[in-house]
Amino acid sequence: MTTAAPHPGRLPYPFDRAHCLSPMPHNGLLTLPGLARITLPSGDPAHLAVRHADVLRVLTDRRFSRRAMLTAPGGPRWTLADRDEPSLLGLDPPDHTRVRRLCAPAFRRDSVARLAPAVDGHVHRLLDAVLDAGTGPEPVDLHRAFALPLAEAVVCDILGVSSAHRAPLVEWARHKLSLTSLPPQQARAGHEALRAHYDRLFFSPRTADALVPGGLLHRLRDVHAAGHLSRPELLATAVNLFVAGHATTAATLTNGVLALLNHPNQWQALRTDRTLLRPAVEEILRFDTIADVGLPRLAVVDVTVAATTIRAGEAVVPSHAHAGRDPAVFVRPDDFDITRPPGPHLAFGHGPHRCIGADPALLELRTAIGALADRAPHLRLAEPATALPFLGGSLIGGVERLPVRTHAP
Repeated sequence: MTTAAPHPGRLPYPFDRAHCLSPMPHNGLLTLPGLARITLPSGDPAHLAVRHADVLRVLTDRRFSRRAMLTAPGGPRWTLADRDEPSLLGLDPPDHTRVRRLCAPAFRRDSVARLAPAVDGHVHRLLDAVLDAGTGPEPVDLHRAFALPLAEAVVCDILGVSSAHRAPLVEWARHKLSLTSLPPQQARAGHEALRAHYDRLFFSPRTADALVPGGLLHRLRDVHAAGHLSRPELLATAVNLFVAGHATTAATLTNGVLALLNHPNQWQALRTDRTLLRPAVEEILRFDTIADVGLPRLAVVDVTVAATTIRAGEAVVPSHAHAGRDPAVFVRPDDFDITRPPGPHLAFGHGPHRCIGADPALLELRTAIGALADRAPHLRLAEPATALPFLGGSLIGGVERLPVRTHAP
């Protein structure tokens, strides 16, 4: 594919990593007096906020607009496949507040508590198959056999989509998440396939049994019918909830297991002291934030952040990953340490756009990693970690395969 050449004074985004254990690129940006300058995947210029305090400012200052980033005529674009999406990630208050409130009951703590038995069931069902396959001569791909199907099953439980109507959603989502790894038309095709899929689930008589009564999508369809949610908002929200709800959790689980297995002393500590499970999950989220950056915002007026003035009409990107390595906030930030007291990482974002699915994701991660520690004490990498390529050119990074052996040598 063809992409615009970056300006000589700007860093091209997405950043390259040689392999999955490569250090966080451009950590030196944390010492800059102001914001960095990058070239977006579209070829347009943008500012990059990297320090924890500056990232918080970008995520909470309403003078930075997600909606304007998608709609401003002639303004910078995130990718060449960008389109106007009135989803949770593409709206500003008050519309964002309205749509989020409609979705919020499915993500309340009581709803997440009721989800726990189903998550536990999915984890152990998939782990049974992993351990059975692990008795053979070939390694098991923990990403494809465990993390991805687990995340898909859980998010479909939350959305209330029957198992007969789940189609090739994961592959379409992978295309939609492309920044530069696929041609723009292929990324757009993934989005359109997902949108068409949910349009059928909502409105085709042939799929009347697709949505589970009482499930989130069933309720949102009723809200749409009552006139409180437009059709574009309904479809964009369904697509967004599925893509964000499975891809981020699957990648975090895979990358987290990789980090634990690549630090055997940490894995052993977790296996012998289960009180470390919660801080281990928090450290996984901080150490290798799978979405290096949050989605860009457009300044609607001139705004000064640190020593940099962002002019009206310019884009700014918050780097959650760099914020998690800020030495002003985290001691020894480049060390993976599951005994670290939990700190204010930004893996779930912050402010109005903080991930609505954070609590189910934490439940899923804790359940899955705890089950692996209980049932797969001999779990180990089947290949050197440095041989596993990093998934570049995508909004969600990490490794696409995690070959492991599950039984004693």
